[in-house]
Amino acid sequence: MSFLKELLNEMDVFISQHAIYISKLERAVKNRKEFGHHECNFSVKWRSTVVPIKDKLPEEVKALVEEIEKIHREFREVSTQIDPKNLQPSDEEKLNRMKELSTALLQKLLALKRLVKEE
Repeated sequence: MSFLKELLNEMDVFISQHAIYISKLERAVKNRKEFGHHECNFSVKWRSTVVPIKDKLPEEVKALVEEIEKIHREFREVSTQIDPKNLQPSDEEKLNRMKELSTALLQKLLALKRLVKEE
C-alpha cells in the first residue's frame, strides 16, 4: 500500500498549509488588509494527493478523509464570508466558528496520521 505511505508523508504538509492559511487570515484581519481566500494551498495539495487515491483507501481511512473534507469545506465557506478590509459585527462569530473548525480539522488530520501509521 504505497499510496498510504505517500499519504503519511504528506500529512505534515497538510497540517502546516492549514496553519499558514490561518496565520495569514488572522494577520489580514488584524491589519485590515486584502486577503486571497482562493490561495488555499491545503486544498490544492489535498486535491492532487488525496483525491486521486481516496477510493483505494481502507474504509476506516476513507471515512476519516471524508470527515476532513467536510470540515475543511465548512471552514472555507465560513472564511470566504470574511472581508478583512471591511469587517462586520457578525465576523467575530464567524472567526470563532473558524477557530472551532480549525481545531477539529487539525485533530482529524492528526488522527488520520496515526491511523495511516497503523495500517
